[in-house]
Amino acid sequence: MKKITNHRFKETYFEETLDNGLHVVLWNKPHYEKSFFMMATPLGALDLHQVDENGKLYEFSSGIAHFLEHKMFEKPDHDVMDEFTAMGANCNAFTSYTETAYYFSTSEDPQEPLNLLMDFVQELDISEESVEKEKGIIIQELEMYQQMSESRIINETMSSLFEEHPLKYDIGGDTQSVSHTTKEELERCYALNYHPSKMILVGVSGKDPEVLMEIIRKNQEKKSFPPVSSVERKPFHEKNEVLKKEHEFKMDISIPKVNIAFKCAGIEDVELRNKKEWCFKMLFDMYFSSLNVEYQTWLDDKIINNSFSYEIDFGKDYGILMFYSESEQPEVFQETVLKRLNTIENIDDAILEQLKRRYFGLSINALTSERQVAITYMRNYFANLDFFASIDVIETITKEDLLKALKEIDLDNFAKIVIRPN
Repeated sequence: MKKITNHRFKETYFEETLDNGLHVVLWNKPHYEKSFFMMATPLGALDLHQVDENGKLYEFSSGIAHFLEHKMFEKPDHDVMDEFTAMGANCNAFTSYTETAYYFSTSEDPQEPLNLLMDFVQELDISEESVEKEKGIIIQELEMYQQMSESRIINETMSSLFEEHPLKYDIGGDTQSVSHTTKEELERCYALNYHPSKMILVGVSGKDPEVLMEIIRKNQEKKSFPPVSSVERKPFHEKNEVLKKEHEFKMDISIPKVNIAFKCAGIEDVELRNKKEWCFKMLFDMYFSSLNVEYQTWLDDKIINNSFSYEIDFGKDYGILMFYSESEQPEVFQETVLKRLNTIENIDDAILEQLKRRYFGLSINALTSERQVAITYMRNYFANLDFFASIDVIETITKEDLLKALKEIDLDNFAKIVIRPN
Protein backbone atom coordinates (compact mmCIF):
# COMPACT_ATOMS: atom_id res chain seq x y z
CA MET A 1 0.00 0.00 0.00
CA LYS A 2 1.49 3.28 -1.13
CA LYS A 3 1.16 6.40 1.02
CA ILE A 4 0.76 9.72 -0.78
CA THR A 5 0.86 13.02 1.10
CA ASN A 6 0.33 16.46 -0.35
CA HIS A 7 2.01 18.85 2.08
CA ARG A 8 0.51 21.97 0.57
CA PHE A 9 -3.06 20.79 1.13
CA LYS A 10 -2.17 18.71 4.22
CA GLU A 11 -4.00 15.70 2.79
CA THR A 12 -2.96 12.03 2.80
CA TYR A 13 -4.31 9.01 1.01
CA PHE A 14 -3.21 5.42 0.45
CA GLU A 15 -3.56 3.48 -2.77
CA GLU A 16 -3.08 -0.08 -3.93
CA THR A 17 -3.97 -2.08 -7.03
CA LEU A 18 -5.05 -5.55 -5.97
CA ASP A 19 -4.13 -8.78 -7.76
CA ASN A 20 -7.49 -8.81 -9.59
CA GLY A 21 -6.88 -5.28 -10.89
CA LEU A 22 -9.20 -3.36 -8.54
CA HIS A 23 -7.67 0.03 -7.74
CA VAL A 24 -8.28 1.05 -4.12
CA VAL A 25 -7.80 4.54 -2.72
CA LEU A 26 -8.27 5.24 0.99
CA TRP A 27 -8.36 8.91 1.89
CA ASN A 28 -7.33 9.29 5.52
CA LYS A 29 -9.35 11.87 7.50
CA PRO A 30 -8.22 11.61 11.16
CA HIS A 31 -10.96 12.38 13.70
CA TYR A 32 -13.75 12.09 11.11
CA GLU A 33 -16.65 10.07 12.53
CA LYS A 34 -18.34 9.57 9.16
CA SER A 35 -17.05 7.19 6.48
CA PHE A 36 -17.89 7.36 2.79
CA PHE A 37 -17.10 4.59 0.28
CA MET A 38 -17.71 4.57 -3.46
CA MET A 39 -17.22 1.84 -6.07
CA ALA A 40 -17.34 3.00 -9.67
CA THR A 41 -16.88 1.92 -13.27
CA PRO A 42 -16.17 4.20 -16.25
CA LEU A 43 -19.33 2.93 -17.94
CA GLY A 44 -21.64 5.84 -18.64
CA ALA A 45 -24.45 6.85 -20.94
CA LEU A 46 -21.96 7.64 -23.74
CA ASP A 47 -20.63 4.07 -23.93
CA LEU A 48 -23.13 2.64 -26.40
CA HIS A 49 -20.59 1.36 -28.93
CA GLN A 50 -17.46 -0.25 -27.51
CA VAL A 51 -14.52 -1.83 -29.32
CA ASP A 52 -12.12 -4.35 -27.75
CA GLU A 53 -8.39 -4.79 -28.44
CA ASN A 54 -9.20 -7.24 -31.25
CA GLY A 55 -11.47 -4.81 -33.03
CA LYS A 56 -14.70 -6.57 -32.02
CA LEU A 57 -17.64 -4.16 -31.76
CA TYR A 58 -20.19 -4.32 -28.95
CA GLU A 59 -23.39 -2.33 -29.44
CA PHE A 60 -25.77 -1.52 -26.61
CA SER A 61 -29.15 0.16 -26.29
CA SER A 62 -29.14 3.77 -25.12
CA GLY A 63 -29.71 3.94 -21.37
CA ILE A 64 -28.11 0.56 -20.65
CA ALA A 65 -25.70 1.91 -17.99
CA HIS A 66 -28.67 3.40 -16.13
CA PHE A 67 -30.64 0.16 -16.57
CA LEU A 68 -27.77 -1.81 -15.01
CA GLU A 69 -27.63 0.61 -12.09
CA HIS A 70 -31.29 -0.15 -11.38
CA LYS A 71 -30.82 -3.92 -11.57
CA MET A 72 -27.75 -4.07 -9.33
CA PHE A 73 -29.78 -3.28 -6.21
CA GLU A 74 -32.44 -5.89 -6.84
CA LYS A 75 -31.69 -9.42 -5.69
CA PRO A 76 -34.10 -12.37 -6.13
CA ASP A 77 -35.33 -12.28 -2.53
CA HIS A 78 -34.51 -8.81 -1.20
CA ASP A 79 -33.49 -5.23 -1.91
CA VAL A 80 -29.86 -4.33 -1.18
CA MET A 81 -30.80 -0.90 0.16
CA ASP A 82 -32.71 -2.57 3.00
CA GLU A 83 -29.52 -4.39 4.00
CA PHE A 84 -27.55 -1.15 4.15
CA THR A 85 -30.27 0.48 6.23
CA ALA A 86 -30.18 -2.40 8.72
CA MET A 87 -26.43 -1.78 9.08
CA GLY A 88 -26.95 1.92 9.82
CA ALA A 89 -25.67 3.03 6.41
CA ASN A 90 -27.19 5.22 3.72
CA CYS A 91 -26.70 3.81 0.23
CA ASN A 92 -27.37 5.13 -3.26
CA ALA A 93 -25.98 5.26 -6.81
CA PHE A 94 -25.88 7.45 -9.89
CA THR A 95 -25.22 7.14 -13.61
CA SER A 96 -23.70 10.02 -15.56
CA TYR A 97 -22.54 10.33 -19.14
CA THR A 98 -19.13 8.92 -18.22
CA GLU A 99 -19.46 6.68 -15.14
CA THR A 100 -21.71 4.63 -12.86
CA ALA A 101 -21.04 4.83 -9.12
CA TYR A 102 -22.41 3.04 -6.05
CA TYR A 103 -21.79 4.45 -2.59
CA PHE A 104 -22.70 4.44 1.08
CA SER A 105 -22.00 6.60 4.11
CA THR A 106 -22.10 5.62 7.77
CA SER A 107 -21.08 6.85 11.21
CA GLU A 108 -20.93 3.24 12.43
CA ASP A 109 -18.21 0.64 11.87
CA PRO A 110 -17.88 0.54 8.05
CA GLN A 111 -16.75 -3.12 7.81
CA GLU A 112 -20.16 -4.71 7.16
CA PRO A 113 -21.45 -2.15 4.63
CA LEU A 114 -18.04 -2.08 2.93
CA ASN A 115 -18.18 -5.83 2.35
CA LEU A 116 -21.78 -5.50 1.17
CA LEU A 117 -20.83 -2.74 -1.28
CA MET A 118 -18.17 -4.93 -2.90
CA ASP A 119 -20.38 -8.03 -2.88
CA PHE A 120 -23.47 -6.58 -4.50
CA VAL A 121 -21.58 -4.55 -7.13
CA GLN A 122 -19.56 -7.61 -8.12
CA GLU A 123 -22.54 -9.87 -8.72
CA LEU A 124 -25.30 -9.39 -11.29
CA ASP A 125 -28.24 -11.67 -10.52
CA ILE A 126 -31.14 -11.04 -12.89
CA SER A 127 -33.95 -12.98 -14.52
CA GLU A 128 -36.02 -12.40 -17.63
CA GLU A 129 -39.00 -11.63 -15.43
CA SER A 130 -37.15 -9.04 -13.33
CA VAL A 131 -35.77 -7.31 -16.45
CA GLU A 132 -39.23 -7.02 -17.96
CA LYS A 133 -40.60 -5.65 -14.71
CA GLU A 134 -37.81 -3.07 -14.51
CA LYS A 135 -38.59 -1.77 -18.01
CA GLY A 136 -41.94 -0.46 -16.82
CA ILE A 137 -40.34 1.26 -13.82
CA ILE A 138 -37.65 2.96 -15.93
CA ILE A 139 -40.09 4.03 -18.65
CA GLN A 140 -42.34 5.55 -15.99
CA GLU A 141 -39.31 7.42 -14.60
CA LEU A 142 -38.39 8.72 -18.07
CA GLU A 143 -41.94 9.86 -18.71
CA MET A 144 -41.93 11.71 -15.40
CA TYR A 145 -38.77 13.59 -16.37
CA GLN A 146 -40.33 14.45 -19.74
CA GLN A 147 -43.01 16.33 -17.83
CA MET A 148 -40.39 18.38 -15.94
CA SER A 149 -39.44 21.49 -17.90
CA GLU A 150 -35.89 21.68 -16.47
CA SER A 151 -35.07 18.15 -17.61
CA ARG A 152 -36.92 18.49 -20.90
CA ILE A 153 -35.09 21.63 -22.03
CA ILE A 154 -31.68 20.00 -21.41
CA ASN A 155 -32.69 16.85 -23.33
CA GLU A 156 -34.02 18.91 -26.23
CA THR A 157 -30.82 20.97 -26.20
CA MET A 158 -28.62 17.89 -26.57
CA SER A 159 -30.72 16.46 -29.40
CA SER A 160 -30.57 19.85 -31.13
CA LEU A 161 -26.78 20.10 -30.86
CA PHE A 162 -25.74 16.58 -31.81
CA GLU A 163 -26.50 14.30 -34.72
CA GLU A 164 -24.21 11.29 -34.07
CA HIS A 165 -22.76 11.83 -30.59
CA PRO A 166 -24.40 9.74 -27.83
CA LEU A 167 -25.06 12.98 -25.95
CA LYS A 168 -28.17 13.27 -28.10
CA TYR A 169 -29.74 10.54 -25.93
CA ASP A 170 -31.09 10.95 -22.42
CA ILE A 171 -28.91 9.21 -19.78
CA GLY A 172 -31.79 6.82 -19.17
CA GLY A 173 -32.43 6.20 -22.87
CA ASP A 174 -35.96 6.41 -24.24
CA THR A 175 -39.07 4.26 -24.26
CA GLN A 176 -37.98 2.34 -27.35
CA SER A 177 -34.40 1.62 -26.24
CA VAL A 178 -35.49 0.55 -22.76
CA SER A 179 -38.21 -1.70 -24.21
CA HIS A 180 -35.67 -3.42 -26.48
CA THR A 181 -33.05 -4.02 -23.76
CA THR A 182 -32.58 -7.74 -23.05
CA LYS A 183 -31.24 -9.78 -20.16
CA GLU A 184 -28.40 -11.06 -22.38
CA GLU A 185 -27.47 -7.50 -23.38
CA LEU A 186 -27.32 -6.39 -19.74
CA GLU A 187 -25.16 -9.38 -18.81
CA ARG A 188 -22.78 -8.76 -21.73
CA CYS A 189 -22.41 -5.08 -20.84
CA TYR A 190 -21.86 -5.94 -17.17
CA ALA A 191 -19.18 -8.53 -17.96
CA LEU A 192 -17.26 -6.07 -20.13
CA ASN A 193 -17.41 -3.09 -17.78
CA TYR A 194 -17.72 -4.30 -14.19
CA HIS A 195 -14.55 -6.39 -14.01
CA PRO A 196 -12.39 -5.31 -11.00
CA SER A 197 -9.60 -4.23 -13.35
CA LYS A 198 -11.93 -1.59 -14.83
CA MET A 199 -13.14 -0.24 -11.48
CA ILE A 200 -12.04 1.92 -8.57
CA LEU A 201 -12.97 1.76 -4.90
CA VAL A 202 -12.53 5.06 -3.03
CA GLY A 203 -12.93 5.40 0.72
CA VAL A 204 -12.83 8.57 2.80
CA SER A 205 -12.68 7.77 6.50
CA GLY A 206 -11.08 8.45 9.85
CA LYS A 207 -10.62 4.70 10.39
CA ASP A 208 -7.19 3.06 10.19
CA PRO A 209 -6.38 2.68 6.45
CA GLU A 210 -4.37 -0.52 7.14
CA VAL A 211 -7.43 -2.13 8.73
CA LEU A 212 -9.71 -0.96 5.92
CA MET A 213 -7.33 -2.20 3.22
CA GLU A 214 -7.12 -5.61 4.89
CA ILE A 215 -10.94 -5.85 4.87
CA ILE A 216 -10.92 -5.09 1.15
CA ARG A 217 -8.08 -7.52 0.37
CA LYS A 218 -9.79 -10.41 2.20
CA ASN A 219 -13.06 -9.73 0.42
CA GLN A 220 -11.44 -9.76 -2.99
CA GLU A 221 -9.20 -12.76 -2.36
CA LYS A 222 -12.28 -14.96 -1.89
CA LYS A 223 -13.57 -14.16 -5.39
CA SER A 224 -12.51 -15.17 -8.87
CA PHE A 225 -13.22 -13.26 -12.09
CA PRO A 226 -12.83 -14.51 -15.67
CA PRO A 227 -10.43 -12.66 -17.97
CA VAL A 228 -11.98 -9.71 -19.77
CA SER A 229 -11.09 -7.72 -22.88
CA SER A 230 -10.14 -4.09 -22.59
CA VAL A 231 -12.69 -1.91 -24.36
CA GLU A 232 -12.99 1.72 -25.32
CA ARG A 233 -15.73 3.86 -26.79
CA LYS A 234 -15.91 3.61 -30.56
CA PRO A 235 -14.84 6.82 -32.32
CA PHE A 236 -17.48 8.44 -34.50
CA HIS A 237 -17.80 11.44 -36.76
CA GLU A 238 -19.77 14.41 -35.49
CA LYS A 239 -20.09 17.43 -37.72
CA ASN A 240 -19.04 20.79 -36.31
CA GLU A 241 -22.37 22.50 -36.93
CA VAL A 242 -25.35 22.15 -34.62
CA LEU A 243 -28.09 19.85 -35.89
CA LYS A 244 -31.02 22.25 -35.29
CA LYS A 245 -30.55 25.99 -34.90
CA GLU A 246 -33.94 26.60 -33.29
CA HIS A 247 -36.46 24.41 -31.52
CA GLU A 248 -39.62 25.50 -29.71
CA PHE A 249 -42.36 23.59 -27.95
CA LYS A 250 -45.01 24.18 -25.29
CA MET A 251 -45.47 22.89 -21.76
CA ASP A 252 -47.58 23.65 -18.74
CA ILE A 253 -45.40 26.48 -17.40
CA SER A 254 -46.09 30.12 -16.53
CA ILE A 255 -42.91 31.80 -17.81
CA PRO A 256 -41.04 30.89 -21.02
CA LYS A 257 -37.72 29.07 -20.60
CA VAL A 258 -34.85 29.61 -23.03
CA ASN A 259 -31.47 27.94 -23.51
CA ILE A 260 -28.70 29.22 -25.79
CA ALA A 261 -26.17 26.42 -26.28
CA PHE A 262 -22.89 26.65 -28.18
CA LYS A 263 -21.32 23.57 -29.73
CA CYS A 264 -17.53 23.47 -29.33
CA ALA A 265 -14.74 21.10 -30.25
CA GLY A 266 -13.65 18.50 -27.72
CA ILE A 267 -10.24 18.64 -26.05
CA GLU A 268 -8.17 15.45 -26.07
CA ASP A 269 -5.52 16.65 -23.58
CA VAL A 270 -7.14 16.25 -20.15
CA GLU A 271 -4.97 18.87 -18.42
CA LEU A 272 -5.77 21.42 -21.12
CA ARG A 273 -9.44 20.47 -20.86
CA ASN A 274 -9.44 21.05 -17.12
CA LYS A 275 -7.75 24.42 -17.50
CA LYS A 276 -10.13 25.49 -20.28
CA GLU A 277 -13.16 24.73 -18.08
CA TRP A 278 -11.71 26.90 -15.30
CA CYS A 279 -11.13 29.70 -17.84
CA PHE A 280 -14.74 29.64 -18.99
CA LYS A 281 -16.05 29.55 -15.41
CA MET A 282 -14.10 32.70 -14.55
CA LEU A 283 -14.94 34.41 -17.83
CA PHE A 284 -18.67 33.82 -17.44
CA ASP A 285 -18.59 34.84 -13.78
CA MET A 286 -17.07 38.15 -14.86
CA TYR A 287 -19.64 38.96 -17.52
CA PHE A 288 -22.78 36.96 -16.66
CA SER A 289 -23.11 37.46 -12.92
CA SER A 290 -23.52 40.36 -10.49
CA LEU A 291 -19.84 41.17 -11.07
CA ASN A 292 -21.05 42.73 -14.32
CA VAL A 293 -22.78 46.12 -13.84
CA GLU A 294 -25.27 45.24 -16.61
CA TYR A 295 -26.57 42.23 -14.71
CA GLN A 296 -29.03 44.20 -12.57
CA THR A 297 -30.40 45.90 -15.68
CA TRP A 298 -31.09 42.49 -17.24
CA LEU A 299 -33.03 41.55 -14.12
CA ASP A 300 -34.95 44.85 -14.02
CA ASP A 301 -35.88 44.55 -17.69
CA LYS A 302 -37.06 40.93 -17.14
CA ILE A 303 -34.60 39.63 -19.72
CA ILE A 304 -33.51 37.14 -17.05
CA ASN A 305 -34.65 36.24 -13.55
CA ASN A 306 -33.02 34.47 -10.61
CA SER A 307 -33.13 31.15 -12.48
CA PHE A 308 -30.42 32.39 -14.87
CA SER A 309 -27.38 30.16 -15.01
CA TYR A 310 -24.69 28.83 -17.32
CA GLU A 311 -22.95 25.52 -17.75
CA ILE A 312 -19.57 24.49 -19.12
CA ASP A 313 -18.85 20.89 -20.09
CA PHE A 314 -15.94 19.59 -22.16
CA GLY A 315 -14.96 16.04 -23.01
CA LYS A 316 -12.35 14.62 -25.34
CA ASP A 317 -14.86 14.61 -28.21
CA TYR A 318 -17.38 17.31 -27.34
CA GLY A 319 -17.74 20.79 -25.85
CA ILE A 320 -20.89 22.57 -24.67
CA LEU A 321 -21.45 26.08 -23.33
CA MET A 322 -25.02 26.84 -22.21
CA PHE A 323 -26.85 29.92 -20.97
CA TYR A 324 -30.39 29.39 -19.71
CA SER A 325 -33.11 31.23 -17.84
CA GLU A 326 -36.78 31.87 -17.50
CA SER A 327 -37.43 34.95 -19.62
CA GLU A 328 -40.45 36.91 -20.78
CA GLN A 329 -38.32 37.87 -23.81
CA PRO A 330 -36.49 34.85 -25.24
CA GLU A 331 -35.39 36.71 -28.36
CA VAL A 332 -33.93 39.58 -26.31
CA PHE A 333 -32.23 37.01 -24.07
CA GLN A 334 -30.50 35.56 -27.14
CA GLU A 335 -29.42 39.01 -28.31
CA THR A 336 -28.11 39.87 -24.85
CA VAL A 337 -25.97 36.73 -24.56
CA LEU A 338 -24.51 37.14 -28.06
CA LYS A 339 -23.87 40.85 -27.64
CA ARG A 340 -22.11 40.33 -24.32
CA LEU A 341 -19.88 37.57 -25.74
CA ASN A 342 -19.13 39.67 -28.83
CA THR A 343 -18.03 42.74 -26.88
CA ILE A 344 -15.65 41.21 -24.33
CA GLU A 345 -12.29 42.82 -24.99
CA ASN A 346 -10.57 43.39 -21.68
CA ILE A 347 -10.13 41.33 -18.55
CA ASP A 348 -9.99 43.21 -15.25
CA ASP A 349 -6.88 42.00 -13.40
CA ALA A 350 -8.38 42.63 -9.95
CA ILE A 351 -11.57 40.70 -10.71
CA LEU A 352 -9.57 37.82 -12.20
CA GLU A 353 -7.48 37.54 -9.04
CA GLN A 354 -10.65 37.69 -6.93
CA LEU A 355 -12.18 34.82 -8.93
CA LYS A 356 -9.01 32.74 -8.75
CA ARG A 357 -8.99 33.11 -4.96
CA ARG A 358 -12.70 32.29 -4.81
CA TYR A 359 -12.41 29.08 -6.82
CA PHE A 360 -9.24 28.02 -5.05
CA GLY A 361 -10.99 28.56 -1.72
CA LEU A 362 -14.05 26.58 -2.84
CA SER A 363 -11.78 23.73 -3.94
CA ILE A 364 -10.06 23.70 -0.55
CA ASN A 365 -13.43 23.73 1.21
CA ALA A 366 -14.57 20.76 -0.90
CA LEU A 367 -11.77 18.71 0.69
CA THR A 368 -13.82 18.69 3.91
CA SER A 369 -16.66 16.80 2.19
CA GLU A 370 -16.21 13.03 2.10
CA ARG A 371 -18.60 12.70 -0.83
CA GLN A 372 -16.97 15.49 -2.83
CA VAL A 373 -13.47 14.08 -2.33
CA ALA A 374 -14.56 10.61 -3.47
CA ILE A 375 -16.44 11.79 -6.55
CA THR A 376 -13.71 14.21 -7.65
CA TYR A 377 -10.94 11.65 -7.14
CA MET A 378 -12.92 8.98 -9.02
CA ARG A 379 -13.58 11.25 -12.01
CA ASN A 380 -10.00 12.49 -12.15
CA TYR A 381 -8.72 8.90 -11.94
CA PHE A 382 -10.83 7.76 -14.90
CA ALA A 383 -9.72 10.87 -16.84
CA ASN A 384 -6.02 10.31 -15.94
CA LEU A 385 -5.87 13.71 -14.23
CA ASP A 386 -3.90 14.30 -11.04
CA PHE A 387 -6.24 15.28 -8.19
CA PHE A 388 -4.16 18.11 -6.76
CA ALA A 389 -2.88 19.36 -10.12
CA SER A 390 -6.50 19.95 -11.13
CA ILE A 391 -6.70 22.51 -8.30
CA ASP A 392 -3.18 23.95 -8.61
CA VAL A 393 -3.87 25.02 -12.20
CA ILE A 394 -6.30 27.70 -10.97
CA GLU A 395 -3.43 29.89 -9.81
CA THR A 396 -1.67 29.70 -13.19
CA ILE A 397 -4.56 31.14 -15.23
CA THR A 398 -3.92 34.50 -16.88
CA LYS A 399 -6.13 36.99 -18.66
CA GLU A 400 -4.50 35.87 -21.90
CA ASP A 401 -5.82 32.36 -21.20
CA LEU A 402 -9.35 33.75 -20.80
CA LEU A 403 -9.20 35.78 -24.00
CA LYS A 404 -7.80 32.80 -25.90
CA ALA A 405 -10.67 30.61 -24.66
CA LEU A 406 -13.19 33.26 -25.68
CA LYS A 407 -11.86 33.36 -29.24
CA GLU A 408 -12.41 29.62 -29.57
CA ILE A 409 -16.20 30.00 -29.29
CA ASP A 410 -17.92 29.97 -32.67
CA LEU A 411 -20.63 32.53 -31.91
CA ASP A 412 -22.62 31.46 -34.99
CA ASN A 413 -22.68 27.80 -33.99
CA PHE A 414 -25.42 27.64 -31.37
CA ALA A 415 -28.89 26.24 -30.84
CA LYS A 416 -31.78 28.14 -29.26
CA ILE A 417 -34.35 26.04 -27.41
CA VAL A 418 -37.49 27.71 -26.07
CA ILE A 419 -40.34 26.32 -24.00
CA ARG A 420 -43.42 28.53 -24.17
CA PRO A 421 -46.46 28.31 -21.89
CA ASN A 422 -49.47 26.40 -23.18
